[in-house]
Amino acid sequence: MPHEILVEYTRGDRSESQHHGAYCVVEGGAVVRSKGDIEVPVFYRSACKPLQTIAVVESGAADRFGFTAEELALVVGSHDGSRRHAENAASMLRKAGASPDLLRCGGHVPLSREVYEQYVREGKFWARLEDNCSGKHAGMIAASCAYGEDPARYAEGDARVQRENLENVALFTGVPAERIARGVDGCAAPNFAVPVRAMALAMARFTSPEGLPDAKAAIARRITASVLANPDMIAGPKRFDTRLIRAAKGALLSKEGAEGVQVVGLLGRDTGIAVKIADGGKRAAEAVIATLLVELGAVPADEIGYEERFRSVRNREGSLVGEARVLL
Repeated sequence: MPHEILVEYTRGDRSESQHHGAYCVVEGGAVVRSKGDIEVPVFYRSACKPLQTIAVVESGAADRFGFTAEELALVVGSHDGSRRHAENAASMLRKAGASPDLLRCGGHVPLSREVYEQYVREGKFWARLEDNCSGKHAGMIAASCAYGEDPARYAEGDARVQRENLENVALFTGVPAERIARGVDGCAAPNFAVPVRAMALAMARFTSPEGLPDAKAAIARRITASVLANPDMIAGPKRFDTRLIRAAKGALLSKEGAEGVQVVGLLGRDTGIAVKIADGGKRAAEAVIATLLVELGAVPADEIGYEERFRSVRNREGSLVGEARVLL
């Protein structure tokens, strides 16, 4: 990816670090703002989860197994690994008649420090159900069950749910399936690489789906509504996606991905935003998205603590020692 500086952090009067990358804002199908090379394919990572949730509904699994709106929102999420998150993932598997042993997502330290510290105090060990991707994987397992396939193979590239995921990514991004590069995500599921511009277009179409076939548009609206009604499921109370959705009061859908990917769709405005930070810097991706949303009037600056969280550099005692310069 060509080196375009998007965010610079200073300490005193000196530049301390710089984050390069690309961002794109699409409105009405056209690029209205961008910086960097927005045509270089980059991996979606977890920012793809809204599109990967479509097959869970389209397969009939969500209705056949009686998934609640909270459970459907968890499929979209990269969650904290809290007890509530794990219980929702376990519930979906029970309803589908599947075992948590089928989950291929592995396991990791909970993304929320508060959840991690709680588990340490309780002497609880985190495993696959607490993995941030367990909701997505439970949904894919359920879809495989609904398709009548062996759920143990749900993460294989030739499983029907993964073929459907590829087709949905192609539909929403506008990139032909045969031109979409594929790799394996950190959670062992297939992942896809498309240009930043295509990611922005996909979020515009997902959150303003009027131009899609009726059935597909209804599914996108259902998934979006599930997340907006249950914003804690997409991340956690103190994390970026949940805070943005709450601050916007239902006017946007936000989804982070690993390695500095972030996408946002503005409901009813046919507008999508995507950013990729070349070095994978999460804080820089959040600063770019927050700045764009404030400038677009999509979120009030004070509701997300914009100046404090995204423009200030402070030391541990809270003193201002530098700034974050978002260079759009």
